[in-house]
Amino acid sequence: MSEQGREVAKSERTLNRGIMPWHVSLIALGGIIGSCYFLGLGLTFSEMGPGAVLVAYAIAGLTIFGVMQSFAELLVNIPRRGSFVSYTREFMGDTASAGIGWAFWANWVAYVPSEALASAVFMNYFITLPFENPAWSTFVWGIVSLALLTAVNLYHVKWFGHIESVLAIIKILAIVVFSICAIGIWMGLVGGSLHPFTEAGGFVGGKVLLGGEGNVIEKLFPSGGLIIITYMIWTLVNFQGSEIVGLSAAETQDPATNVPLACRRVAFRIILIYLIPVFLLTLIVPYAQAGLDESIFAYTLGAYGLKWAAGLFTIVTLVAAFSCANSGLYGTVRALYGLSVEGMAPKFLSNLNRFSTPQNATIFTIIPIWIVFLLGFASDELGLWGENGLPLYANLLGISGFTGTLCWVGICLSQVLFRKKLKERGYNPDEVLTVKAKWYPGLAYFAIALQIGAMILLVFEDGGMPVFIISLIAIFLPILIYAMQKRRGKIRTVVTLGSDEVTFDEKYPIK
Repeated sequence: MSEQGREVAKSERTLNRGIMPWHVSLIALGGIIGSCYFLGLGLTFSEMGPGAVLVAYAIAGLTIFGVMQSFAELLVNIPRRGSFVSYTREFMGDTASAGIGWAFWANWVAYVPSEALASAVFMNYFITLPFENPAWSTFVWGIVSLALLTAVNLYHVKWFGHIESVLAIIKILAIVVFSICAIGIWMGLVGGSLHPFTEAGGFVGGKVLLGGEGNVIEKLFPSGGLIIITYMIWTLVNFQGSEIVGLSAAETQDPATNVPLACRRVAFRIILIYLIPVFLLTLIVPYAQAGLDESIFAYTLGAYGLKWAAGLFTIVTLVAAFSCANSGLYGTVRALYGLSVEGMAPKFLSNLNRFSTPQNATIFTIIPIWIVFLLGFASDELGLWGENGLPLYANLLGISGFTGTLCWVGICLSQVLFRKKLKERGYNPDEVLTVKAKWYPGLAYFAIALQIGAMILLVFEDGGMPVFIISLIAIFLPILIYAMQKRRGKIRTVVTLGSDEVTFDEKYPIK
């Protein structure tokens, strides 16, 4: 019996390692370029201002780098196919892990339908079906989008790797195009003789960033410096998808080499994908012009007369919405599979189909996603294609950011407790660990403190209280149900692991 009171059984039937090495880097790169990047960035930019948004993304990037370092150490040294759920259960206990795992699942069940509907709205922009009511065209495209998501996630995982890699390449190329265009606009080489946000054409320089009244600090931080922390949840949500690399580790070829490499490169991805494009954005468009009406990238390029580039970003936002929904569904299904493997969800959810993908967990997840989509479409309050939908979209970002951040906190805490238990059992981490997290323990504690602080301070932000309450319900309701089932003796005490998996107790027995 392990310290958690569980017996361990081995099984040869487990997830198939169909994700290839070249998939891993692209999934890692594309995973953090969702529709939140193209749409949500407008929200953070408009609310925080140019200087604050850059500082916020830099701090959030350092935090996510810490999370991924912790995740890589756990994934390689204690290989488990339940991913972060396995580690939170082993080092934080069953109850906490149930809350974290099910909150992660609920987060994507609520969020994937909005991405599918967003895909439908953008698709309807290009091809309007012959319905009298345009909304029905959006509905049909939404159904098509969800059907594709269902098919992709029920088929061989190798095809998920292929599809997400191609979508990642498209998104990366779009960011490169924007960066080149933005540099050309800033230098006065493209964008017309008269720029829309300055009094004269030519070299932009600091005319946009430092234009207007007030001193430099007021221009860079128009909402003050505290907003960097109080708005951190909405910043962190832009990085959601980083954990998909870890969730895919169970299906990655040679994970001991490829997963840590992808996790280490997260710092460079953050600089290339976030800091450089966002910095260029602050140079050529005023923060007051940003918002959720459309992609801030498309708006900016269109304002400077580059209509072809603006149209390109409309297409890319469609791609990003589908990609985010696809990777989100993949990740939450694997988290649900992990909950089942660890005995915190019904056993049938860990059953695999002939492609060695968790079919029951996929169906169990996709059904409420379809229901949420249908109910959301029927509700006038959803209105993602109109003004009324903006508060809902922002709230979805907040809920997703809160529950996703909780998952990241669980990963970091698991790694800290892992190191603590190693030392208690007489092991020297420098000698026994194959992969070690960089800058430990400082970076891990920094990531934990900042994320917990951001979650708490959310209540002080405008509109943050409803998001905070809904997120707490998503966390504590599964904990309550699990505790009741455990008290009734309905919880399984046997954990079935793959032949290449080990528990902490097996690998590092007490000396």
